[in-house]
Amino acid sequence: MARPLTLYYSPFTRASRGLWMLEELDEPYALRLIDTHKGEQRNPAYLAINPTGKVPTLRDGEHIIRDSAAICAYLADRFPGAGLAPATDAPERASYLTWLFYAASNVEPAVMVQTNKWPVPSVQTSWGSYETVIETLAGAVRGGPYLLGKQFTAADVVLGSMVRFCLANKLLPARPELGAYVARLEARPALQRTMKIEAEYAARLKA
Repeated sequence: MARPLTLYYSPFTRASRGLWMLEELDEPYALRLIDTHKGEQRNPAYLAINPTGKVPTLRDGEHIIRDSAAICAYLADRFPGAGLAPATDAPERASYLTWLFYAASNVEPAVMVQTNKWPVPSVQTSWGSYETVIETLAGAVRGGPYLLGKQFTAADVVLGSMVRFCLANKLLPARPELGAYVARLEARPALQRTMKIEAEYAARLKA
């Protein structure tokens, strides 16, 4: 029986990670479009499942999961047959968890501080410095093809999405290691399908 997976989604937001993850799983799912430009994320019905008024949100039967990294982590463990996460007792699990949450805890705040020129002392940051984040990312993907070597995981969905966005918007330098990593990700059929779906939904919102 098909699992009742529903992703509350808006194109070209952090919800894109959940969509990509679902495409990698090849499991039945439904998309519920949330038009953030019309403020649908603040409708009482949506706030009842996500009080922050943000996307994405994933519904799996009676289970509600918020935050894009949490959604990817949940789906990877929910469907272990897809091979998108090392087993809990595998030695690779530690690296997997580290990279899975590195985007939100280190890359995003480092980029925001750098871009907005916020005066945040490095001693108060979890990432050290913007330059440290760049070197860490380059080192993580240099060996490739993915963060855990040959195994593609949910960590690549989460961190890879962040790297793709930052490179496209010139928020990270065009390091060859990062560009090559993004090219490998964009060669994946699941990401190609995701990009097509995103374009279709974005066009629908503009119509």
